[in-house]
Amino acid sequence: MWIYFLEQNKGSPWATLANIFVQAEVYSDASGRAFAGVVDIPGGPTEITGGEFTDNMLHHDIQVKEGEALRATIAMIVEKMPELVKGKTLVCKIDNQVLKAVLERKGTSHNLALTEIGKSIYWLMEKGQFFLSCEYVQSSLNVSDKFTRESPGLEASLTDAAFRKIWDYFGPFQWDLMATGANVNKDLQGKSLKFFSRYYDEKSSGIDLFKQQLWLCQEMFCFPPLPMISKLLKFLLSQKVTCVMVLPDLWAPWSNLMNKYKLASFKLCEAYNSTCFTVTHATGNRIPKRYSHPMQVVFLSFE
Repeated sequence: MWIYFLEQNKGSPWATLANIFVQAEVYSDASGRAFAGVVDIPGGPTEITGGEFTDNMLHHDIQVKEGEALRATIAMIVEKMPELVKGKTLVCKIDNQVLKAVLERKGTSHNLALTEIGKSIYWLMEKGQFFLSCEYVQSSLNVSDKFTRESPGLEASLTDAAFRKIWDYFGPFQWDLMATGANVNKDLQGKSLKFFSRYYDEKSSGIDLFKQQLWLCQEMFCFPPLPMISKLLKFLLSQKVTCVMVLPDLWAPWSNLMNKYKLASFKLCEAYNSTCFTVTHATGNRIPKRYSHPMQVVFLSFE
């Protein structure tokens, strides 16, 4: 069926426009733990997708992860800027020769997982009515590479048991304000909460928490990266909302602001606890995250 699809679409109307190239620099890349894609439109915005891989993708080899990074990048383009590519050839720069060869073979590989991703990419081509051409570049010239190597500490996750404890104290929750499709917390039925992501994410409800109207949201939870705490507290204050947050239990420049609007709190764990938090190692393995200070859960009301 797959070969039949490819043969039948050689004469598609959009196929005759293959000599018209998309006017954008497009890159995708992956590391052992994360993926990224960058679309730089001359005179326009730079669109970025990225984040850690979900648990079911982490165990795959780098070829599959590179393929998923490319698929996610193309999915972002088809969803956010379909007119950019329709009837044209999209050139994507990647630093993986194996993936380039697989796509030149119409997405087929001895690796079944990579073949499935290849098929998904070709279905996206059909949906967006464009051609895809991959160009090999050295890793040092792949602008999406840096987004795959951001500090794992920025993507620390709560364990299910730790989040259940928070839910029992202050839940239920509808929103996980700063998350990705890989680390978003779930409700008691195992359904992912709604979330805002840092970069484009197919499953998120919006990009960049600080551009959202939070007063429209209810029952919010947030476990922010430590460098973002002060900025986030000031933003929540400006939005006049309530939110449950996981924060370090220590004095910091933002402590006075937190204490002013704190309604209730409890200590989640002591310093160097190994059961409440995890991060994804560069190898793709999930390991415990130990903070050098206690961590607390705080119910804040800025209303």
